[in-house]
Amino acid sequence: MLEHHPTQRDFEGLLRVGETAGGTPEGRWVVRHLLAECAFCRERLHGMGWKGRRLERLLNLRPELDDSLSELPYIGESFSYDAAFAAAERALDDYFAPSRPAERSPEDLLAELATLDMEEQIRRVSCESRFASPEFVRYLVERSHAMRYEDGQGMLDQAKLAHLAAEACTVEIIGSERRLADVRARGWGQFANALRVRGRMAEAEDAFATAQRYCETGTGDPPLRARLLEQLSSLRSFQRRFDQAIELAETAGGIYREIGDTHSLASTLVQKAIATLYDGDAEAAVRILNRAIPLIDHEEDPHLLLAASHNLVRCYIDLDRPDQGLTLYFEARDLYKEFKHQIIQLRAAWQEGQLLRDLGHLRSAETVLLRARKGFLDQGLAYEVALVALDLAAIYVRLGAATDLKQTVSETMPIFRSLRIGREALASLLQLQQVADQEHQALALIRSLVSRLEDVQQQNLAR
Repeated sequence: MLEHHPTQRDFEGLLRVGETAGGTPEGRWVVRHLLAECAFCRERLHGMGWKGRRLERLLNLRPELDDSLSELPYIGESFSYDAAFAAAERALDDYFAPSRPAERSPEDLLAELATLDMEEQIRRVSCESRFASPEFVRYLVERSHAMRYEDGQGMLDQAKLAHLAAEACTVEIIGSERRLADVRARGWGQFANALRVRGRMAEAEDAFATAQRYCETGTGDPPLRARLLEQLSSLRSFQRRFDQAIELAETAGGIYREIGDTHSLASTLVQKAIATLYDGDAEAAVRILNRAIPLIDHEEDPHLLLAASHNLVRCYIDLDRPDQGLTLYFEARDLYKEFKHQIIQLRAAWQEGQLLRDLGHLRSAETVLLRARKGFLDQGLAYEVALVALDLAAIYVRLGAATDLKQTVSETMPIFRSLRIGREALASLLQLQQVADQEHQALALIRSLVSRLEDVQQQNLAR
């Protein structure tokens, strides 16, 4: 028996950050102490709510241990830890296997690559052993993730290098087969997510399948498993498979809840809310977002807070409650100002225009939406240009401004053709000019065109 006991803070640190803590001397000491069958610490765990199957999360046991854990006996109100700790002992050699120290820091390795073209970077990472280190893989994954709003191609380039570096790693470098599988799952998961962001859905699906295969043969690291589920949920939302997206987000959220990662739990709630919103249940999405927002750490991830607020405004637009939406929008304006990224600013302007339109401030809405449409056009975002144009068309119908409507339709026709929208939709767009003075029919046509645009965009993403 060890002389000193871990504190509650020691336990909470291990529960919260999983592999990172478990790989430190402090984390190993906590786990080894538990394996020494300390009755005092078992009681403390029980008091913290860690009993029964939740022990799997604590010790990062592999998924296939689920069935055996479900059969472990309870003694009165307490859980018999003996078999669980015995299973953990068998996994510890793999889980804590030391990796070979990296020859150079990740920053130095990346600086070397930065002077080369992408083809040569790929060749070196694939073939030269100094790039094959788990630290470099993690560094590239983190850099890729940080680029997700600013530089989609850069995100994909860094993720590609990450999965290639992970594939170049060996058991001798990592320390065990299972930890090697974890490293590869992490690299492939980020690569898949970057492909999804770039709209390459078929390739993203294949890459996620590879990441999941590696994860299934890894250590069962809970944060890694949850992250992959979260990323796959995003893909399912893009594929408009909303039921699956919601289910995956809930499963990931359950893992984060059990390991005490409140901020990541908030992220899964936002994902679930967005899928729920696009599945047509804006009221339920409002409830989910109102649960998520208080959990978000603004300093850690202001983008997540912005995404939650932006989509909550969208909910109020869909629920025909623009007054609430506008109040929230103005409360979030300082948050929008934190980001200089042009696309974020354009989406904010687009949403402001929709709110002004729905509140009846049609000319003010027109001014804002014209600015947003020009910005999207300058960025080469044809799909967004087409949708904003339809919002403008709805304003002109309500204003009875037939000349403005006809001009907007004429300017939008080439955009529709570039999107391969189909003859039927093009005919509907032309028909809009003919029914400009029939508000009900014209607005119904606009709604139909918006729906058609969404369908075509989804078909294009699936290719």
